[in-house]
Amino acid sequence: MTFKKTLPWISRGFALIGIIALVWLATQSLFNTFSVATNTSSSGGYPEMEMLSVSDSYDSKSAIRSMPPQELLYNEVIAAEIDQKIIKTGTLDLIVDHADESLTSVTTLVEGTEGYVQSSSILEHTDGTKSGYITVRIPSEQFESTLEKLKLMALVVERETTSADDVTEQYIDLSARLKNAQLQEARYVEILDVANTVEDILNIERALGDIRGYIESLTGQLQYLDNVTGFSTITITLSEEPVLTIGGKEFRPGTSVKEAAQAVVAIAQWLVVTLIWIVIIGIGIGLPLFFLGWLVVILGKKTYQKLKR
Repeated sequence: MTFKKTLPWISRGFALIGIIALVWLATQSLFNTFSVATNTSSSGGYPEMEMLSVSDSYDSKSAIRSMPPQELLYNEVIAAEIDQKIIKTGTLDLIVDHADESLTSVTTLVEGTEGYVQSSSILEHTDGTKSGYITVRIPSEQFESTLEKLKLMALVVERETTSADDVTEQYIDLSARLKNAQLQEARYVEILDVANTVEDILNIERALGDIRGYIESLTGQLQYLDNVTGFSTITITLSEEPVLTIGGKEFRPGTSVKEAAQAVVAIAQWLVVTLIWIVIIGIGIGLPLFFLGWLVVILGKKTYQKLKR
C-alpha cells in the first residue's frame, strides 16, 4: 500500500483520538462542577470547608503563650492614656549632731509628705557616737524637695546620689498585653457557652485557667510598677561627727567646718551685693553727675573767655 493511500487512514485516526479527548475533558468538567455544588450546599456556602469541632479549633497553651506581637493592642490610644512612669531613687550620707534625734526628724518629715518609713535602725559605737540607717518612701512629686529638706538637717553632706529609670514603655507594653489577654478570656467564655461535649468544656476551662493566670501575672507587674513609680525611695545614712574633749569642753570639728563654710558663703554674698550696689549707683548717679560737671566746666570756660575779651 502506497503512502498516498494510507494518509487518509492516518488522518482519520488522529481525528478519532481528538474527539475522544474532547469527550473525556467535557465529562471531567461536568463531574467537577457537580461535586463543587454538592459540597457547597452541604457546608453552608463554603466549598470544601471541613467543619471543625471546638476541641479541634485551638490549642490552649499555644493560643495563650504564643501571642504574636502584631496582635497586641499596642497603639497610640493606650500610650495616650498612660502618664510617664519613672522610678526615682536616692541615697544620702549625712553627718549630724545626734543620730537618734535626726532619725526622729526624718520620720516626721516623711510622714508630713504622706510618705512612710520602710525600715530604720540605730547603732551605738564603742566611742559613744551613734549611727542610723533609714529607708523611706515618699510621693514621687515630692522627691526633689524632700532631698533638699533632708540635706538641711545635716552638718555635712558626705555623699548624695540620685537615679531615674523610665519604665513608661514597659508599662505600656504590659497594659497592651493585659487588654489583649482580657479580650481572649472573653472569647473563651463565649465559646464555653456554646460548647456541647465534655471534652470541649474541659479544654476551654483549662484554657480559661491559663489565660486568667496570665492576667493575674500581668496585673501584679503593673501594680508593682505603679507602686515603685508612685512612691520614690530614699536611703539615708546618719553618722555623728567625732567629738573631741579639750579642757573639759566638747569640740566638734564637723560643726566648725560647717560654720566656717557658712561664714565664707555669707562673706561672698556680702561682697557680691556690695559690688551690685556700687555698679548700679555708679551708673545711675555717677554718670549723670559726670556729664553735669562736664557741662559746667565747658560753660565756665566759655563765660571766662567772653569776659576776658
